[in-house]
Amino acid sequence: MKHCKIFIWLRWTLAVVLYYAWFQTFYNAVRFGNVFPYTDLYDMFEGIAYNFPPILLVFLLNLLIVFRLIRISNLTLKIVIDFAMSMVAVSVVNGLYVAVYGIIHKGTGINIDWAGSILNDIIILMGIELVYYFKNLVRSREETEDARRKALQYRYDSLKAQVNPHFLFNSLNLLHSLVSIDQAQSKSFIYSLASMYRYILAKHNIDRVDVKEEFEFLSSYISVLDMRYSDKLKISIIGDLPEGRQLVPFTLQLLIENVTKHNIISAKKPMNINIHVKETEITVSNPINLSHTVVPGGFGLEYLKELYSAYGQTFHIDNDGETFTAYVPLL
Repeated sequence: MKHCKIFIWLRWTLAVVLYYAWFQTFYNAVRFGNVFPYTDLYDMFEGIAYNFPPILLVFLLNLLIVFRLIRISNLTLKIVIDFAMSMVAVSVVNGLYVAVYGIIHKGTGINIDWAGSILNDIIILMGIELVYYFKNLVRSREETEDARRKALQYRYDSLKAQVNPHFLFNSLNLLHSLVSIDQAQSKSFIYSLASMYRYILAKHNIDRVDVKEEFEFLSSYISVLDMRYSDKLKISIIGDLPEGRQLVPFTLQLLIENVTKHNIISAKKPMNINIHVKETEITVSNPINLSHTVVPGGFGLEYLKELYSAYGQTFHIDNDGETFTAYVPLL
């Protein structure tokens, strides 16, 4: 934090030095018709010694006025008040300049170029106001995006809270049937189910997870589905997992759950789900064989679209009537 503040002040210092060089050149050209009206280098540095301190002071006072003293939400009113206080500040600086000059030169007076000093003040004030405006704009957008992301995450968590108990209920019913038939398979089923819910508990409040972690969870989920559907459901994973990529947690589980929820899966009509892993995205595709008792849905897919959009990525689906494909961008 300390280094960050030092960096910010270094940027402001560089800004005021560059501004002084530009303004003095501009002022010299307008008033004297020459960008270098000095007799020699000593005369130039003497001019800098007299002119830079008041410009720096005006800059600092305007910075204080804009960023610290006046904090109101009405931007137009703020600019008006900032301008009025800035005019007071430049008058005070000019007064101090006359006083200090008189002390240094033992009572010798100096004429202030009020037009030049006011022009200088207005340019500085406008520059600082622009920085203030864009900084607030960026902060406002970040806060809005953060609020939107949190709202989406809350809605997505609500969706998961509905999906997971439903899946657990079906899984326990299956386990009840398996226990009396095949104890070894029952143990394997319990292990996979426990692994799933351990992951769900661990990642419930996590925004993003590593692709490898998501596929380890998916492996347990597929094991549970294999026991539930036997050879009626086949899930193929094609491609290598990329390093350093992430996903919104439970994305793939939700997509596969949608397939099992909305399609007929039987011995006569088995289901094949293909998961293609690429460098920048994952595609999940399946043939469409809609169940006659489909419950209206699509909410989970809409949430996924908005969640990935919050990360600047595009989650989209393609439905040509025969094949349903979801394109999941890797974060």
